[in-house]
Amino acid sequence: MSKGVLIDFGQGKKAVFVPGGRKRFEIEKGYVVVNARARLADGTEHDALLEIDEQSSGEHGGTGIFVDGGCGITWQDDEDFLERMGKKKEQVFPYSYKYRAALHCHDHHVGDDGWSR
Repeated sequence: MSKGVLIDFGQGKKAVFVPGGRKRFEIEKGYVVVNARARLADGTEHDALLEIDEQSSGEHGGTGIFVDGGCGITWQDDEDFLERMGKKKEQVFPYSYKYRAALHCHDHHVGDDGWSR
C-alpha cells in the first residue's frame, strides 16, 4: 500500500496525498488541491489530484495522476505526462473527474452524478 506522495507547493507549503484519499489542501486563499478520480477517454479510471479555484465556481487549474503504483504523480503539464501514464493522447483526452474531498464552493462543471461534464 502506498504511503502517498509528498508535494512541495513552494513557500513552505507541503502536503502528502494518498491515492484514494479524501484530502483538501489549501495552497493559497481559495485555491486548493483535492483528491479525485479521473476517467480517461479510454474508460480507465485513475486516482488523481485536482487544482481547483474555489473563488471562481470550481475552475479547474490542473490535474495530477498517480503513477508507479501510487508512489509517484505526473501532472498534465509535465513533458512526460503521457509517457509516465503509458498512454497515447487519444486514450487520455478528453477526461472527466470526480472529487473525493468536499469543496468550499458550488462547482457548476459537475453533474448530479458527481462527474465533470
